[in-house]
Amino acid sequence: MSISFSGAKNYKLHNGFSEIAGIKKPLASPIHSYPLRQNQNLLIEPLIKEGDRILKNEKIADLDVFSAIPCISSVSGRVISVSEERITVENDFLDDEALLLIPEKKADDMTSRELLWLIRESGIIEPRTGIPVHVTLSQGKVPSDIIVCCFDSDPYVSSVQMSAVANAEKILYGLDIILRILCIKKAFIAVESNAKKTYSDFKYLLRYNKNISLYSLKPRYPQSRSDILIKTLTGKSDDGISHIIFTPETLCNISDAVKGIRITEKIVTVSGDDILEPSNFKVPLGAYISTVLTSAGYSSPEKIISGGIFDGKAITDADTPVTSDTKAIIAFNDKNNIPPYRKELI
Repeated sequence: MSISFSGAKNYKLHNGFSEIAGIKKPLASPIHSYPLRQNQNLLIEPLIKEGDRILKNEKIADLDVFSAIPCISSVSGRVISVSEERITVENDFLDDEALLLIPEKKADDMTSRELLWLIRESGIIEPRTGIPVHVTLSQGKVPSDIIVCCFDSDPYVSSVQMSAVANAEKILYGLDIILRILCIKKAFIAVESNAKKTYSDFKYLLRYNKNISLYSLKPRYPQSRSDILIKTLTGKSDDGISHIIFTPETLCNISDAVKGIRITEKIVTVSGDDILEPSNFKVPLGAYISTVLTSAGYSSPEKIISGGIFDGKAITDADTPVTSDTKAIIAFNDKNNIPPYRKELI
């Protein structure tokens, strides 16, 4: 039986979610831009210079500070410009790749320190918070459990749901790595009730696991908000310590990280009332939002929101790059089509 919380809103969904829809590949962006300003206003330093040719998966910026993560190129090409704030690269469309960072050990034989280093080097950020995952896992305060939220309750966003489709085994492997690092056993997995195949996959894989609880939640807003999600699943209030929430995409990235795979792509929902077919795209980081919109058949919207319809921010320049915390691009051509519960915010 699916559960929900008191006061939930049942808004019409415009997110295009379907377990059989698949994730699309966008048009290649001719220019990629990589911001160097990170969490806590930290500026990482370029490792390349203007005119250099770089490879896909190459580390192009970093800082010898624990809370920083490296910037990884998602394409091969020539460096057009390097400033204090960003690196701009001209895509040569060849996708020549740098060598992978091959770990010397299997993940099961690694220490927590070694696992954290691989997670850092892969450039993984939790999109819910914008905080590097290795920082979240190194706070010193051990939580009582981990929550995996396999959905976003925003009516225009389904990138989180799509990242869980057909990835249950990979998600559980990433979750196991996190539980090992934190030395805890208890976890909760929350799936929306309309993701029946995803729920079924988890249920089968967890049939002998008594430490991980699986829940089906009704598609309601704001069901995925941290304090509400924690209260719904555990019956306890959010104290900021006892529970850590991760998205399935983050756990999939961790599974890749321990194999030496760096993160260069992000699943992004493209939706909006004037888009005939809301879809999800696996977008190379640094690609321009304008290219992603063109891939969805949408060239010149009047309003663009990056993120959810409720908690996103208005974008005035379509040549803004996709980053690790970009979960959706929502576009409107007619201001009258903007939902009334969002109109006053933009």
